[in-house]
Amino acid sequence: MNGGEDRFSVLGPVRAWHGGTEVGLGSPQQRVVVAVLLLRAPHPVPAEELVEAVWGEDPPRSAVNQLRIYAHRLRRARARAAAPGTAPLIESAGSGYRLPLPPGALDATAFETAVATAHRLRRAEPQRAVAELEEALALWRGTALGDLPGDWARAQRTRLEQARLDAVEARLRLRLELGRDEGAAAELAALAAGHPLDERFPELLMLALYRSGRQASALEVYARTRALLSRELGVDPGPELRRMHQRILHADDGLLDAGGPEDRAAGAAATTPGSRPGPAEGRPSPAAAASATAPALPVPAQLPFDLPVFSGRHRELAELTAFAEEGRAARAGTVLCVVAGSAGVGKTTFAVHAAHRLAAHYPDGRIHLDLHGFDGQESPLSPRRALRAVLDAFGVAADRVPGDLDAQAALYRSLLADRRVLLLLDNARDARQVRPLLPSAPGSLVLVTSRNQLSGLIVRDGARPLRLEALTGTEARALLVRRLGAARVDADPEATAAVVARGAGLPLALALIAARAAARRLASLAPIATELRELPTMLDALSDTDTSLDMRSVISWSYEALPPGTARMFRLFSLTPAPGCDPAALAALAALPVAAVRPLLAELAGAHLLDEPEPGRHTAHDLLREYAAEQLAAHEGEPERTAAFRRLLAHYLGTAYTAARTVAVNLPALSLHPEAAGAPVGDVGDPRRAAAWLARECEALLGLVERAGATPGCERQTWQLAWSLMDHLQRAGRWDDQMAVQRTALAAALRSADRTGQAHAHRDLARACTQAGRLDEATGHLQRALGAFEELGDLTGQARSHGNLALVLTRRGEHAKALPHVHRAVELFEAAGDVLGQASALNNLGWTYANTGGPREALRYCRQALELLQDAGDRVAEAATWDSLGYIHHGLGDLSEAVRCYHRALALDRALGDGFNEAETLTHLGETRAAMGDEAGAREAWRRAVGLFDELDPGAATRVRERIAALGPVPAAVAEARTG
Repeated sequence: MNGGEDRFSVLGPVRAWHGGTEVGLGSPQQRVVVAVLLLRAPHPVPAEELVEAVWGEDPPRSAVNQLRIYAHRLRRARARAAAPGTAPLIESAGSGYRLPLPPGALDATAFETAVATAHRLRRAEPQRAVAELEEALALWRGTALGDLPGDWARAQRTRLEQARLDAVEARLRLRLELGRDEGAAAELAALAAGHPLDERFPELLMLALYRSGRQASALEVYARTRALLSRELGVDPGPELRRMHQRILHADDGLLDAGGPEDRAAGAAATTPGSRPGPAEGRPSPAAAASATAPALPVPAQLPFDLPVFSGRHRELAELTAFAEEGRAARAGTVLCVVAGSAGVGKTTFAVHAAHRLAAHYPDGRIHLDLHGFDGQESPLSPRRALRAVLDAFGVAADRVPGDLDAQAALYRSLLADRRVLLLLDNARDARQVRPLLPSAPGSLVLVTSRNQLSGLIVRDGARPLRLEALTGTEARALLVRRLGAARVDADPEATAAVVARGAGLPLALALIAARAAARRLASLAPIATELRELPTMLDALSDTDTSLDMRSVISWSYEALPPGTARMFRLFSLTPAPGCDPAALAALAALPVAAVRPLLAELAGAHLLDEPEPGRHTAHDLLREYAAEQLAAHEGEPERTAAFRRLLAHYLGTAYTAARTVAVNLPALSLHPEAAGAPVGDVGDPRRAAAWLARECEALLGLVERAGATPGCERQTWQLAWSLMDHLQRAGRWDDQMAVQRTALAAALRSADRTGQAHAHRDLARACTQAGRLDEATGHLQRALGAFEELGDLTGQARSHGNLALVLTRRGEHAKALPHVHRAVELFEAAGDVLGQASALNNLGWTYANTGGPREALRYCRQALELLQDAGDRVAEAATWDSLGYIHHGLGDLSEAVRCYHRALALDRALGDGFNEAETLTHLGETRAAMGDEAGAREAWRRAVGLFDELDPGAATRVRERIAALGPVPAAVAEARTG
């Protein structure tokens, strides 16, 4: 494994190195974060996925903030081992993080690459294949992720351990084929003892013992394994183990032939993990099958072709395998699993692949029935026809089949009572179609695929639900590699990423794209990516003459099964913001009460036409949105579509405006657009809920500003929605987004000649430009804002503009020039009767005097501000005033009082979730600690400030790091205490 400077290991305890230095990864929770990022690299991992992996289903309220702390600590740990100036390895990506691994840096990736190489070489160069497998297995250093807690780590351990066992089996099988039996018996005996229910290892152990002349020992292994399976699971050995037993009993000379073509081919087939065929589908000859124990009736082997390019779904396969194993161990009845998901997500392909992997455990038959629940060509299969098909498969004569449906079901259950069978019931419409086909005796497995959730089977029949989601970016790319080869997929990474994104993670969509690329023998996916961008919709790119493969037709079968009201809700959903929305927004969109919308959403989620990734949050992938938009255009005219969008916009504007003024009580009132003023708003009356709503809906609101700005007649809503977002974006440090939405707002206000909108947009755009350091641009916008507010006679608007001009001058270091503007702001707020505005202006006045050599005046004005704020409830302004007082007391030499003031400010900032101002105050606190000679305290305050600024203002983070560096190296005793 050669990953350059950075190397990582997960095949054992999670560890990391930079160069020759090991990087300390900290607490178990931090190590989970590293492991998730490593196993998903190089793709970004959203914060919600990281939270679930670290804390499971019951995370603390501070989970997202703790993630930021973990990311900061991990960056710092790696920075200590790296050269100064080295870019941080963990990058922020949206709400989450990504870890762009160098090639060969992770042992798990190196393991998978070596195993894949071995499988390619197993026929042509079996010696090299063995060497590759041995190299792969040498990467393991113990139990994978062995030091990590939690369900996520447990599931990954199971997956990785299964991959290791598959590689071990493949290596041993190849060695035995090559005649390299030395030491094999001892290794296989240990494996059989450690994995007593895995029949692969007793089978190979019997072969190794027989070849070494220990026939009796080989037969003893069979007897012990048979007794164990009977005792633990109540089953007999599978067909492979039975076949080996029979061959040894008959002294089959072929077992001694290490290089014969039949055994070589059989061994090669078995080297692919999970692909060993069942008794009627693969290896046994007719003579061998006759010599083994066989049922009196035929053994159906109806499983469809297993896709040779199947890839991904490791977690789901492990989960399904665990279901089946638990059911066999419990012997409590038939194991029933419902594999559900949206159109094109690959339910049938997955179920067929899983059935092939599990087939050996069900030696009495593997039945496949297409129930045609969602089919544009055929009607759903009736229970009578389905039962008759199964009875026919087992050779039941027609004259023995009763005419009554209940009698047929009774005969069916009697037939399967003593048999272990696997039934794959594909494309079920509802539970009533499936229930008559359920065997009553233990030992069987029923896999049902459906676009519906089939909650009746889950509630009444104890089915285990297994939902297939869209493929991750890594899985989607792996699918393309399996179909097209790595060379074409890697030739143009940007084009490949575009294709993966446009495919929406749906295997059917990606398979259609891959087929187009393969047919044209393209060297890369760049031409395909260009075509996808140019086509009006992605559905056009995924059309096919075979309706079972045509994406539009496949989705239509689910849509056409909906009742009219539910179908309308699905169509209207195409108008919602892409990140998704809640029932209140959808109720506004449909002009229905929330109580009437919830059942419609439940039905759409049950049909997998909408997702509900978290309670009360509904989303749909892009292809479903495109189809919904097509249906909306076909069923509703332009006036109806515009009216629906305006209802949605009114709901979001009304809620955003209310939330903004709930969090920042000093915001002035607007004369809200009448549609928004009369719209029902979400539950944002509490500051904490309001802040959470703004954070959750921020991406949706940004998108709505852009859409409203492009919709004639929505100009006023555009600038008012941008205004409502301003303070949230300010607290989050999102200067680029601030500037973008305010430019859209200003364009809309100019287009409609709305002077009030122009005034607010100019001022808010200036605020964003100030934070981004674009001071000349900010000054120009503020002068235009001030002129408009004067023309409108808006005293509060004028006062705020003067305050903003003072801030620009302060940023330039021209504090004396700022003083007249701040004095004017105080006067205007007082004249307007705006007490909160006046208090904020007095605080700004105190701050400005503190920077012009007037500390006594500064202290007086800030104390006046604090008196006005005591009962006003403006915690944002109060926090800012305490920060100013800390700064002033520092200037007066009263350092202890400065520290006390800063801590008051920090408590308020944290309660508000105001990370940017918290970081600013921490920076000031560090300066005071340093002035007190408390180097450790200064270092700690600045370290925490950097952790926040890394996410919000990288430039500020760099400046604070420079202050930390100026303190010199950490004393040895302190460093030891931190690492001890």
